[in-house]
Amino acid sequence: MNNDYFGSDAQQDILRRGRNMYDVVGDGPQFTYYGRTVGLATPSDGSMKKLAGLARLQGNSNYGCVPNNDVPAMIDAASAEGLKPMHYARWEGAENAVAAARDLLASQALPDGLRLVQLDDTTPPDLQASFAQTALACGVLPPSLAALTGRIKPAVTLMACTADGQVASCAAASGFFSPNHPDSRTECWWGMLSTHPDWRGHRLSMILGAQTLINMHEAHGFSRFMTGVEPGNTASEAVCIHMGLECSENSILGVADPALVPGGRMTK
Repeated sequence: MNNDYFGSDAQQDILRRGRNMYDVVGDGPQFTYYGRTVGLATPSDGSMKKLAGLARLQGNSNYGCVPNNDVPAMIDAASAEGLKPMHYARWEGAENAVAAARDLLASQALPDGLRLVQLDDTTPPDLQASFAQTALACGVLPPSLAALTGRIKPAVTLMACTADGQVASCAAASGFFSPNHPDSRTECWWGMLSTHPDWRGHRLSMILGAQTLINMHEAHGFSRFMTGVEPGNTASEAVCIHMGLECSENSILGVADPALVPGGRMTK
């Protein structure tokens, strides 16, 4: 680990490049960032050539919202640029998601032996490390701490912690659009639901996910929530359904530079 970044050396390098890119272009309304890499909100905000440039500079980039009918052509265009495309269904929720989260929290609670902790800049390094290990063990690369702790954008990151300081489960939400985008304080990214294998079966991802969504709504005023799910990931789809999110008519298209991203995948 190195300050704000977790994962392998290659993953940390990607996160570091993403943060540096955000520091340069983050005010542009066409750009997105939630702690991994800078992307473009939609294809109308930049051509595939521009997205490819972002990917080659950072290792990875994405279009945050692509109409499903346009995805095959976009995948072909990314492949023609020598990039590895990754397609994620875009799941979205609004009032229905807030209501579902409230209903879930009214009937579910953390099991005995766990306490809810919000990640922030005062969180001890050992607990930060346990948080990262839990996420990474589930194949999820944590965004940079600067994003997760709300240092650069509104954010909520919650952990269910044991008495001896181990993280059993975690979830996060962060601002997604540029501060100058009209939806910057309306729609946020929500996700990173991860549970340690020893604690599975207690619905921790549901509880942490619901509480994160409610805290993001109440503390920061966000009313729309979105996440990307790889088609066929039935476990994540089931969580989204229970949380009141619906599979939309849009997708998220990630693109990776194979020279900088081993295997072409940054995170699950």
